[in-house]
Amino acid sequence: MIKKTRKTIVLLGTLDTKGIEIDYIREKVVERGHQAILVDVSMLNDPLIKPDIGWRQVLAESKTQVDELAHLKQEDRCLAMIDGAINVIQKLYYSGKLDGIISLGGSVGTSLAASVMRTLPLGIPKVIVSTVASGNVRHYVGATDIVMIPSVIDIWGLNHIAKRLLAEAAGAIVGMVEMDSGSLPSEKPLIAVSVRGVIPSCVSTVKRLLEVEGFEVVCFHAVGQGVAMEEWVEQGLFAGVLDLVPVELTEQLFGGIFSAGPHRLESAGRKGIPQLIVPGCIGFICFQREDDIPVALKDRKRRAHNPNLICVWPSKEEMTLVAKVMAEKLNKAIGPTAVIIPMKGFAGEGWDMDPETILAFTQTLTEHLKPEIEFIEVDAHINDTFFAEKVAALFIKLFHEFNRRRKALCKD
Repeated sequence: MIKKTRKTIVLLGTLDTKGIEIDYIREKVVERGHQAILVDVSMLNDPLIKPDIGWRQVLAESKTQVDELAHLKQEDRCLAMIDGAINVIQKLYYSGKLDGIISLGGSVGTSLAASVMRTLPLGIPKVIVSTVASGNVRHYVGATDIVMIPSVIDIWGLNHIAKRLLAEAAGAIVGMVEMDSGSLPSEKPLIAVSVRGVIPSCVSTVKRLLEVEGFEVVCFHAVGQGVAMEEWVEQGLFAGVLDLVPVELTEQLFGGIFSAGPHRLESAGRKGIPQLIVPGCIGFICFQREDDIPVALKDRKRRAHNPNLICVWPSKEEMTLVAKVMAEKLNKAIGPTAVIIPMKGFAGEGWDMDPETILAFTQTLTEHLKPEIEFIEVDAHINDTFFAEKVAALFIKLFHEFNRRRKALCKD
């Protein structure tokens, strides 16, 4: 099969204010031998350069009429343009006219572009050059692979600094579309595994044993990437979940920076796929600075993980709450679910909770889980090879039993 060497890159932006800058990126894309399609999402004003798809054409794909736009508030205008732009971009993608997409802007342009890009599949190159990319960009990126490039200076005309930055952004999107790694689908069952670096032995051993068994393992760093894991499980991308590090639940309950939102530990149960839960690193609440730690947690044991991260230990009472919430979520599962506990420790050396808190968490969890959920205690530490082997064997058993039952039902 001959791969397409000339790619099509969509440039999305408000050409009434950012037309000159977007046109500069277009020039760089064309210089590299690729086609550029300019999509204008200006709101009412005429563009500074001629687009391939004008804002009126974009708006025509929304529920809003042109004569209505002038009477809307700024936020509603933006929402109308997002509505139309999503439809335009989807049509370009499904007709084979979008290999990658790039945009640039301030807060409005970034919000608009990100809303549109989030609707595109994983693996389609997505770049936003933004004046607001130096802060927390989670609400723009969400659970997608959007690449945010800080503009460093305001995007207001061309100068030698702006040209350098925009040329680098053009190089980024061009490099992405040229580097085709092949199709995303895998013939092997995809398994989502949550991880953190303080249990390296457990993660490495479990991953190796699953791969030997014929699974393809996708690891999610439990520092907020659980958002993507939950969303992709919901989309049906994964055949099972091995939640080694569900600590984002603790982060969510007590205001840590690595929360994955209120729906962590829910998608696998709702989809009915096999899931195995290990309370790895469950006793952490992370903050960037001392000043960020809430007053209620100021007197707690803590440890600096690096110059930009402080980990605070929850109390026994707080960990019993974590156990209750975890049980409540797992009890709603409609598929095979199991919990396995390493009774000698949940995290790496120097990172664990005290034995009394571990016991309180474990007892509370087992008391509140429904009887159908298999609950196993292992007299080992989470980083012991013996425990990792138990984890892998239990997950493999869950997975194969589930698939045997499913095949039997299909025959009936």
